Amino acid sequence: MGRRFGRWIGGKEAAMDATSLRKRVNRIKTRLREKQSPARNSQEAAPIADAMRAYHEREMLSFAIPAHSGGRGPAPEFVQWAGTDAARFDLPMSHGVDTRDRAWKVQATAQELFAEALGARQTLFSTNGSTMSAHVAVMTVAGPGETLVMARNGHKSAFEGLVLSGARPVYLEPYYDHELALALGPLPGDLRTALEANPDARAAMVFTPSYYGTSADVRALASICHERDLPLVTDDAWGLDYDLVGHSGLPQGGLSCGADLTIGSVHKTLTGLGQTSVLSVGSERIDPARLKLFFELEESTSTSSLLLSAIDGARRQFVREGQQLLDRSLHSARLLRERLAAEVPELRVVSTEQLAERPGVVGVDPCHVLIETAPLGLTGYQADDWLRDERQVDVELSDHRRILPLITFAHGEAEIDRFVRALRDLVDAHAGSRNGGWIPEVPTGAELRTEQAMLPREAFFAASEEVKPKAAVGRVSAELVTPYPPGIPAVAPGEVITDTIVDYLELFVAAGGFVEGASDQALDRFRVVA
Repeated sequence: MGRRFGRWIGGKEAAMDATSLRKRVNRIKTRLREKQSPARNSQEAAPIADAMRAYHEREMLSFAIPAHSGGRGPAPEFVQWAGTDAARFDLPMSHGVDTRDRAWKVQATAQELFAEALGARQTLFSTNGSTMSAHVAVMTVAGPGETLVMARNGHKSAFEGLVLSGARPVYLEPYYDHELALALGPLPGDLRTALEANPDARAAMVFTPSYYGTSADVRALASICHERDLPLVTDDAWGLDYDLVGHSGLPQGGLSCGADLTIGSVHKTLTGLGQTSVLSVGSERIDPARLKLFFELEESTSTSSLLLSAIDGARRQFVREGQQLLDRSLHSARLLRERLAAEVPELRVVSTEQLAERPGVVGVDPCHVLIETAPLGLTGYQADDWLRDERQVDVELSDHRRILPLITFAHGEAEIDRFVRALRDLVDAHAGSRNGGWIPEVPTGAELRTEQAMLPREAFFAASEEVKPKAAVGRVSAELVTPYPPGIPAVAPGEVITDTIVDYLELFVAAGGFVEGASDQALDRFRVVA
């Protein structure tokens, strides 16, 4: 028995030695493959695009996904409108753009370059938009039952993050401007008060710049968090270009002002495709292992190489020519404001100076142009519909009293001219009914606030029922009822539905607004906890 046991032990040790040897050999092989990588660590390179081109230069033949295999056989239907290159460059990231074991570090190199360009410690690429980035950010900083101080004017994706994480939100009310009927950023003093009242808070999260182009005082907000060694998360979806380029005509970005974790939409401000976003780490207050864990939980195992390459390319383009691109954006925005003042004076354009005077606003993006349509007797929804139907012009946002065109580097003098002429026609077409239309009076954010009776996760997963609007009053919401845009929930899971909330939502729908997140988008019924 003793000899057999000894032989068993010896055999096990030999097997372990052989396993260790194989591991070492594999590591050596990986290092050798790394040297063959087409990905260069240079801001002048686009590692993902370079590796995609190298794939075709090697004349690779694939028996792997995607099924269309680069359009090699019968042409996929989508090439009729997207072109054959869309199929050729829709490649698998592993055993395709990169090796089976990612030895070439193609995506990793691209992410390192993006982080370097931003001044971040780490950057991750999301191909499910800033929605995924927000989910990951919330889960990273606050787990089940843990407290997150979060501005109440957040995008619905952050509230979805609360459902996924199980965190307990303490909502921070943003400053509300009564004249403009706009929720701006939270005030630093209000954040300090919230953190003092909730010493168990694990982090704070704010949403800046706002949809309307105003930037909150991130530097002061971050300082208040850092006094307690807490991370500040900023949803910078509308301001990724601020940190990447540092243009003097735009506000400062979240990372440069001390934010610890930031969310940036590549497709909103750079030259990326839709659904492209980055999540960037600014300090050691964010646990990189925890971040990676939750990122992989949300990330597809079949990420789109086309979308990833668009993020990579946008970084290279804005490092190379960001100043010129943003110069063009700012010039076009200035031209639009000047021409509207001269040619369409009936429409009030809210100036950047007016917005900058508001409490808590430390910067304004002039490319978000607020145009008041209420003086015409038109809601923003009516003006938006007329412009789209009659002049084939779309705008980024419309609400109960205004429209907001987003001016980018894509717009030159010809596009501005067409838009100004369309607005002139809008005014002329409604001259006879001026001031005769119905413009709804909406409640303030404070008037819409209500009791948080359950955690968002508990309410979302609870047994529920659908009831008529008036019967929902006093009940706990089991859904995210979200006027869109701007995508801020009027009522979130776990909040008690009030008469004011029901009246506002019915008014919103009657005015022509669109609701997301509700089981019944017509709002004839509300989903509530049973």
